[in-house]
Amino acid sequence: MKRLCLLLLLGCAGLLQAQTYGDYVGGGHDQNIIVTTSSDFQPDGAVRVAEGSNTLKINGLTGKLIDAGRFLAQASLGADRSTIDSVAKLDFETWIDQQFAVPPTYLQPLMQEIYDSTYQRHIAAGGDSLNFPERPESEHFDYAWWQVNMTNDDLLRQRVAFALSEIFVISFKSDLNRYGEGVASYYDMLIEHAFGNFEDLLKGVTLHPCMGVYLTHLNNPKSNPAQFIRPDQNYAREMMQLFTIGLYELNPDGTRKKDSAGRDIPTYDNDDIAEFAKIFTGLGGGATPPQPDTIIEPKFGMRPGRIDMTVPMKMYEDYHEPGPKYLLNDFVVPAGQTGMQDIEATLKHLTEHPNVGPFIGKQLIQRLVKSNPTPAYVARVAAAFDNNGNGIRGDLKAVIRAVLLDEEARSCGWYNDPVQGKLKEPIIRYTHFARAVGGLSDNGFFWNRGDQYDDDAGQHPMYSPSVFNFYWPDFQPVGPVGSQGYLGPEFQVHNSRTSIGFVNFVNEWAVNETLLKTKGNPGSTVLSDIDGLIAYAEDTETLLNELDILLTNGMLTEETRQIISSIVDPMEDPIEKTKLSIYLMVISADYNILK
Repeated sequence: MKRLCLLLLLGCAGLLQAQTYGDYVGGGHDQNIIVTTSSDFQPDGAVRVAEGSNTLKINGLTGKLIDAGRFLAQASLGADRSTIDSVAKLDFETWIDQQFAVPPTYLQPLMQEIYDSTYQRHIAAGGDSLNFPERPESEHFDYAWWQVNMTNDDLLRQRVAFALSEIFVISFKSDLNRYGEGVASYYDMLIEHAFGNFEDLLKGVTLHPCMGVYLTHLNNPKSNPAQFIRPDQNYAREMMQLFTIGLYELNPDGTRKKDSAGRDIPTYDNDDIAEFAKIFTGLGGGATPPQPDTIIEPKFGMRPGRIDMTVPMKMYEDYHEPGPKYLLNDFVVPAGQTGMQDIEATLKHLTEHPNVGPFIGKQLIQRLVKSNPTPAYVARVAAAFDNNGNGIRGDLKAVIRAVLLDEEARSCGWYNDPVQGKLKEPIIRYTHFARAVGGLSDNGFFWNRGDQYDDDAGQHPMYSPSVFNFYWPDFQPVGPVGSQGYLGPEFQVHNSRTSIGFVNFVNEWAVNETLLKTKGNPGSTVLSDIDGLIAYAEDTETLLNELDILLTNGMLTEETRQIISSIVDPMEDPIEKTKLSIYLMVISADYNILK
């Protein structure tokens, strides 16, 4: 290798004013500075040139790229190199504000287009219309979800919406399996409210007919003792247990309050559930599907197949429980109100409960950043929920900022803390890879079936096995993590089957270059786009450095690096070397654990 001689000529001429910068040499500040070198260096086969001017630019340093990659691993479902490069030039708060302004990308209109186009292909191929679903189903939702999340610009909104879908759970693994348009509409409702107010989000969840079906408060009638009818308590229970306040009273930092005997204090009891159940009576279908030349008015009691599953439920006063309702902390919903007034008063009552900030805040930290936030971190996020700085409670923008910009999420000092980080859930491992590497599609379709990945790797959006999500937020895995009292929620779906299933999928993505697949559609396979990475394969260290930025956010350990290097360095075929390097990195703990 040639010895590189560097001469920095710092000129001060005439009216030139000296500028002081507070960061570091290499931070990109090269105004009025001339750099000359005896030569520029470029290894054989390398893509980039070691130019002398890079000594004062960001080009030659990866610190900001690594920080940006790690931030995007928390704030998005995945990012490619160009996105990492652009975010590295910004402070993260600016990027968050920019993302708040990006228009949302909705699933339902796209899913309907996909359903219509697949139906036309089916008929054009000689298929029988009776052998095609009468309405969009789960596979059409899957296609739309992947199309959006492989091509969208609203990265933060989609990431938050997915996190919300794991708190306010509905699932295709229920009576909703035939209502793809309804589930897409529900997901769009989460997208719509992801940057809004928590109370409005609760109202959207409560009135959506898919939630009404899933937690059985659609067509929930008032009491009729003569016929032994009592209001269904399912939604009332889960609204408190899972969606707002949890089982036990909490301190602002998320730790449990204790009574005088040192016992946890329940937030509610069975009598409270019965009172809340009265609130959620009288809701029925809000509309019926459009019919040619026919208008059918919705009625209370209409089954899901006869109502429009994309239109919010409406109140049928004759079926709403009359009289006062006695809720938590001596709060009374007075008699004489309309059913919707009862619901709105109850949602406000729950939103104002002191548990909501720490209960929801901690779960958002767990979904986006780490499994075991300190109580101080939870308290800071809960404070943002309680007051956004302008006296507004439940501002999710303020909560998101607090989660992602907290020093516990951003400080390098937390990297080496053994409790720092989280196991990436299976779908995030998939989307991270897909966005980082990119896909090659001849027709612009990025459709993908989710059922096989859910079966073999353990997760796909809207396929939760129950209302309790794919895993519990307080799950403690057997072994060193659980035995020390720490949480590892995602380990609940990490087992002998799903761990091997994931490795098999990585082989498909990296070695076979098969990224996304549909069934029975032209152009149905999307290939992994590794061509740009092959150019780095001439030098193993250069290749691993690039993959470290893209895939492991600078957290590639020396041990893993040496293992991969020892295996791939002797390889002469750059394509096979790149594929194997990617495969080994993505199945490593360095990729699967987000630090």
